[in-house]
Amino acid sequence: MGAPGRRLLLGLLLSRVGLGAVGSAELSVLSTPCGHRGMESRVVGGKDSARGRWPWQGSLRLRKNHVCGATLLSHRWVLTAAHCFDRSNDPREWNVQFGELSVRPPVWNLRAFQNRYAVKKILLNPHFRGSFTYDIALVKLATSVSYSYHIQPICLLNSSFQFQNRMDCWVTGWGETQESQAVTKRPHRLQEVQVSIINTSACQNMYHQPNFLDDIKEDMLCAGSEDGSRDACRGDSGGPLVCNADGLWFQIGIVSWGVGCGRPNRPGVYTNVSVYFRWIQRLVLKSGWPQGDPCQLLPVLLLLWAPSLLQLV
Repeated sequence: MGAPGRRLLLGLLLSRVGLGAVGSAELSVLSTPCGHRGMESRVVGGKDSARGRWPWQGSLRLRKNHVCGATLLSHRWVLTAAHCFDRSNDPREWNVQFGELSVRPPVWNLRAFQNRYAVKKILLNPHFRGSFTYDIALVKLATSVSYSYHIQPICLLNSSFQFQNRMDCWVTGWGETQESQAVTKRPHRLQEVQVSIINTSACQNMYHQPNFLDDIKEDMLCAGSEDGSRDACRGDSGGPLVCNADGLWFQIGIVSWGVGCGRPNRPGVYTNVSVYFRWIQRLVLKSGWPQGDPCQLLPVLLLLWAPSLLQLV
């Protein structure tokens, strides 16, 4: 193998374990690799998605009913919004479904029920007090999720700076497609919509107006469109706001709150995941890596191979 080939091999190995441009610490809480999807290609202003397009998307379910969106972080960990558990924080009442477009799969769809995982533990951020600050929660599953073409984890970063003012991020969910929609008419099929990340100071100005003084806190970020044509809505809570960087997908936000749905100058407000990166990292690493996950050996093997690889370059 020539020098260019060796450099390519090294670059691929580094990127697989998160040691490339993104940096190692940012990906250390996740299974490796993360942020990949097999498919390239309503939420307000959105459209039906396709199975496998957002393989980290989960449906957080109270007993048999969809309540919120959720995101797969690793074989045993799921990220969502803390306010999703207002009705109940008893893990025995919850489960998470992955790999399906519909939140109401037919009873003969055995695959959907095989990919529905019981919850072992619910960890709300300790500062959450029922408002929309600190609106983040981790869910530990009772059994390990099996990855497949349609089920993959998302990546996280400890900073969302590089995604400021991006106009090509996405939000997904099974929530209402218009503000006045009845719960019974919510779409059963996963919806997707492309949104713009809105500067925090601009978003603050939109919300901080006479007779409306909600503040955009430091742990929040805004996304949508100024004319309100693209937005998240009720039922999308807890779901992911994701952006692409060099072929990898990163979750930068969690659907949290907003004023109505699709209103001009009232963009959706999301929990800024990067603010809580260390909290997530601490809890996930504290629990240890899941047994039997060969991907977790890759960083160790790379460290062992790195000196010889570097000599070849």
